[in-house]
Amino acid sequence: MKQYFSFQWHITDECDQRCKHCYIFSGDQCKKLISMTWEQIQDTFYNCLDFCEMYNRQPYFYITGGDPILHPNFWDLLGLIREHDIKFTILGNPFHLTDEVCNRLKEYGCEKYQMSLDGLCELHDWFRKPGCFDCTLEKIKCIKNAGIKSVIMTTVSKTNLEDITGIIDTVVENEVDIFAFSRYVPSGGDLDTNMTAQEYRELIAKCDEKFKFYEAQGCTPISIKKTTSGHFLTMKMAHSSFLKQRTV
Repeated sequence: MKQYFSFQWHITDECDQRCKHCYIFSGDQCKKLISMTWEQIQDTFYNCLDFCEMYNRQPYFYITGGDPILHPNFWDLLGLIREHDIKFTILGNPFHLTDEVCNRLKEYGCEKYQMSLDGLCELHDWFRKPGCFDCTLEKIKCIKNAGIKSVIMTTVSKTNLEDITGIIDTVVENEVDIFAFSRYVPSGGDLDTNMTAQEYRELIAKCDEKFKFYEAQGCTPISIKKTTSGHFLTMKMAHSSFLKQRTV
């Protein structure tokens, strides 16, 4: 079986939010939003396929933006991907997800849908926009009901250090399939990112303690990968009735 080669593909800047830690809008509030044309999308897609054929790899796409679902050719792209029997993950927002949309994503071959939680309710909505926290939790069930794995990603900075373990509790309570976090990469904005190495070590230790607690209750072991921005930690959930009633 061929090994996978993954492409994270940013197809549009269009988005319903202006997150404080987003590199797209950092330092330029009047930036012109750019989207790939359909011709550019097709050229890029077949270039990726040619690359994988040359190096004997199986392509896998992480489609993102902005919010990729806002691209006018979003469904055309998914049709092209399905035509070549390629699996993919969507990295997007919760706002345009419905049962119909999630079922359609599944039909096109979507394996995972990733959303973000960058704090508990007050802080997350401060990062993004009012109501985003509740909307994100609401759409987890919508994603899972369609047979798509739900993923929650957290970008860690000094601003949200104290909320991270609470986010872990939240994703367990809401039966998220995969949770991951990595460090914020400074992009020139005003976000306070002055997290020391010791603070990050202490956070890793707290998360390790939390992960071990949940692992003992039925969550599968976490995996830890080294990336260019630091450690990338994930925890795959195997939920039980205990997790729904747990107290920590």
